[in-house]
Amino acid sequence: MPVTTTKQGVLVDGLHPPTPASATRRSRRPTRAAEAGWRKGWLGPLMIAPAFLIFAIYIAYPVVANVVTSFYGNTEFDPTLRFVGVENYEWTVTSRASLISFRNVMLWAVLTVPLQMLLGLVFAVALQGKGIARGLMRTLLFLPVVLTPVVVGYLYADLLEASNGPINTLLRQAGLDWAAQQWLANPSLALPVVAFVNVWMWTGFSMAIYQAALSGLDDEVLEAASLDGAGRWQTLVHVIAPMLRPAHFSLLILGVIGTLKTFDLIYVLTRGGPDNASQVPTTLLFQVLLDGRDGRAAAIGTVVFLLAMIITAFQLRQYLKEAKS
Repeated sequence: MPVTTTKQGVLVDGLHPPTPASATRRSRRPTRAAEAGWRKGWLGPLMIAPAFLIFAIYIAYPVVANVVTSFYGNTEFDPTLRFVGVENYEWTVTSRASLISFRNVMLWAVLTVPLQMLLGLVFAVALQGKGIARGLMRTLLFLPVVLTPVVVGYLYADLLEASNGPINTLLRQAGLDWAAQQWLANPSLALPVVAFVNVWMWTGFSMAIYQAALSGLDDEVLEAASLDGAGRWQTLVHVIAPMLRPAHFSLLILGVIGTLKTFDLIYVLTRGGPDNASQVPTTLLFQVLLDGRDGRAAAIGTVVFLLAMIITAFQLRQYLKEAKS
């Protein structure tokens, strides 16, 4: 086999030797034009421009347009928008329907978020591990999460129907006529009942978040607690729960923001009634908008947006403070 020595290396059978690894690495470096673009500072903004454009069109612009609209007023009979200053905000903070809706959304958060988190944690701990029965239970508990709120609303509307609904029918057949109620038409029951439906729907989501967090816990800590004589309940309260603070924080933020956005489940079940008993800002916004009051609807939306931002900023601040301590 003829071998020829060249300045670059050994040439075998007239073939050039393989390119050194260093040359391959050098060939993968960015081009001079790209490097110049990074140095001049125009290539980075150019790459994020599509994402920024989507954010500007679908998020920033609607928010700004809503704020602008909130300073204008119109009526059902005169749809022309006219500047009215803060009149719509005055109505938002003084009208009976609006005040009730914001009170209800706070009650909704108190009734649903802590209960969903507590039940989710209990189910996550109880169903931890492998097994067909546990896997089936986890699937059944998570199943409501994949259903849309509209479907869940119509399902429970049939179940809770006062005259011939399955729940009242079973109560009457069991001789508990006194327990059969106008579940969705009673002002004192409407909000708690719809809140119960919401808990049934979203407990599986809390369980899934806690299960993911539990899988990352240090087994040595749990074994140490067991050796120290801690029972299941003591381990859950004093060991597991404190170690799940990131999961608590995530579920708290998602729960509060979800509360402020709650609409479809309440609208399907009660339309915000009876007599505003289950009214929340989003359902009131929809009704006001249908009445032709675009400015008032925009004012409600702006207040809800500001509340969401304030609550999220406060929760983030508390979380970061705890993380540093």
